[in-house]
Amino acid sequence: MQTVFLVLLLVAAVVVANAVYARFNQIPVAFLQIGAGLILSLIPLYRNFELEPEIFLFVIISILMFNDGQNTNIRKLSHQFGTTLSLSVVLAIVTILIVGTVTHLLIPEFSLALAFALGAIITPTDAVAVSSITTKVAIPGEVMTTLENESLFNDASGIVAFNLAIAAIVTGKFSVWHGVTNFLYVFAGGIFVGLIIGYIIVAVRIMLIRMRVDTPSVIVPYTLLTPFVVYFLAASLGVSGILAVVATGLIHGVQSDQLRLTTSRLQIVMTTTWSIVASILNGIVFVLLGVSLPSVINHLQQRDTSSVAVLVGLGILLYLIMTFARFLWTRFDLARIRAWDNHEKTRNAFVMGLSGVHGTITLAMAFSLPLTLNGSAFPYRNDIIFVAAVVILTSLLVPTLLLPLTLPKQVVKVTEDELATAKADMVTHAIDLMQARHGNNAGTSKVIAILSGQRVLDGRPKRSQLASLFDATFKVEQTTIDEMVANNEITPHAAEKYMRVASQTRLQNQQTFFERLKLFFRFTLSKWSLSKKARARRKMFRQYRPRGGQSRTELMTRNRQMWQQMRQIEQKPYEAVLAYLADTITADNQQAIGIVRRAYDERHRRLSGERDFQETQNELLIEAFQLEYNFIQTQLANKTFSSELGNQLYEQISTDQLVYLQSINTD
Repeated sequence: MQTVFLVLLLVAAVVVANAVYARFNQIPVAFLQIGAGLILSLIPLYRNFELEPEIFLFVIISILMFNDGQNTNIRKLSHQFGTTLSLSVVLAIVTILIVGTVTHLLIPEFSLALAFALGAIITPTDAVAVSSITTKVAIPGEVMTTLENESLFNDASGIVAFNLAIAAIVTGKFSVWHGVTNFLYVFAGGIFVGLIIGYIIVAVRIMLIRMRVDTPSVIVPYTLLTPFVVYFLAASLGVSGILAVVATGLIHGVQSDQLRLTTSRLQIVMTTTWSIVASILNGIVFVLLGVSLPSVINHLQQRDTSSVAVLVGLGILLYLIMTFARFLWTRFDLARIRAWDNHEKTRNAFVMGLSGVHGTITLAMAFSLPLTLNGSAFPYRNDIIFVAAVVILTSLLVPTLLLPLTLPKQVVKVTEDELATAKADMVTHAIDLMQARHGNNAGTSKVIAILSGQRVLDGRPKRSQLASLFDATFKVEQTTIDEMVANNEITPHAAEKYMRVASQTRLQNQQTFFERLKLFFRFTLSKWSLSKKARARRKMFRQYRPRGGQSRTELMTRNRQMWQQMRQIEQKPYEAVLAYLADTITADNQQAIGIVRRAYDERHRRLSGERDFQETQNELLIEAFQLEYNFIQTQLANKTFSSELGNQLYEQISTDQLVYLQSINTD
């Protein structure tokens, strides 16, 4: 139970740090998460907290690497495959050798194998961390693509080299020939095994979808279990589980692109789930760094008060060496980056050097160091974790300060007018096709009303405009009800009851948050202002009700009959309100009209029992969103839309799908 509580606190710390970052994004989220971990370290439960090293490799790294793989653009990766291998394999190995040699020379207490293990830990870069600190500067697109592809495989290179170094430490033996052949076997074998297992897993997933077993409750857990299965099987065969997971992720990414338009609802749930899982796991690693730092520093100071200063200097020096190596490697075209012009090489090489940010994988490998070696504490484990932390913090701070001085500010390439026009064309296209396919039945009309709301960009109309519309629609209802009474269609008593319901629609949508809060507290205070004696007397009256009074069943029956009567009355005023809204819509009030329309639609749905048609409406809505995806894809293929505009439209459709599908399934 204690372990569960500790893990939940880690997740809570990540959530709090992310919430603070959403409001104050001047500080990189990694620093906020480390700060949250430092706060958690004050809790006595975390003073001796140790997480088993195997958990990092199996639970955290495997999931993160699989997610990186499935989010990789396979076309861009294949186009830059030579560059990617040069940076992620050759440069990674060279960097590990340089860092290990320098560390061993400066601190002879570190054996050569241990120094190489440190080099393997701090070599991998983190493209996600780069994105988090460069949100306000414009990194060249080819540089960012190169960084993303590099981080996909240099993580695996670092992990393979790390495992070889740890094996040398444990056995005390290392052969260059054996090391090279083992590296190639583990590296190539991991990719090969991952491709085979990934193909089988994807084939089973496609089979499930074709069998209509494609509900999120089946496919999402199936995909979440994939990295665990692949990692376990690859490790059992003695090859790289991480590379196997990456290869499987790449296959899943290709398959997801192919099925984007045929399983859009599933893709929304899948994308959202993976985004949340990856964000939480990334955050947990940095929170753990904050939790562990105080105890690590304390152990170092107990051994030697100068240890902390020496290791800080070592971490900064190693970061400078790695940054300079990355700059030289790219500046002198050892990476063979064909997309760069000659006059851009120096600037891009400088950006590449600074963008060698180290993050989650570095920390995860540092924490995955064995706790013991031959029954004794693993030598210099705290030292290595501390140096890795210094490298990470330095790699986050330096580009945060220097990149804004080198790169221009981020500018939005797609204007609001351009986005609004494209979105209107997209929605109109979907509406026309839906009407042509399904006519104007009740379900299609509901979906078309939802799609019409997509035309309006984010924002909210003025409160006075909404209040005026709700007052006008209330008067329309009042006039319609008066006519029904005059024509003897309903009784005056029924009309009075209905107008009470109608007035609630107007009041609920006109009240501000503070007005509703005020009413809530007024109700609460009035309730508690009743004396204890009065509450007891009222309770006694309810308990000993005279036999001639109405029972609870009778009251429920009467209430049900009243709502049935409201349901019969409501149709005519509802149609009158819709006709009024359709006649008064203009370019200036269309957003307010949409909000008022949705309020009356929801009331009509509750009264008329249209909830029975939810499944049909869901299917129609998914089909409509698929038509929008098709429209964007066609415009991108014809180069009518830019890639930036297409991506923004894709994101907005994904958000709309999530919001509207949830709203249909409420109540």
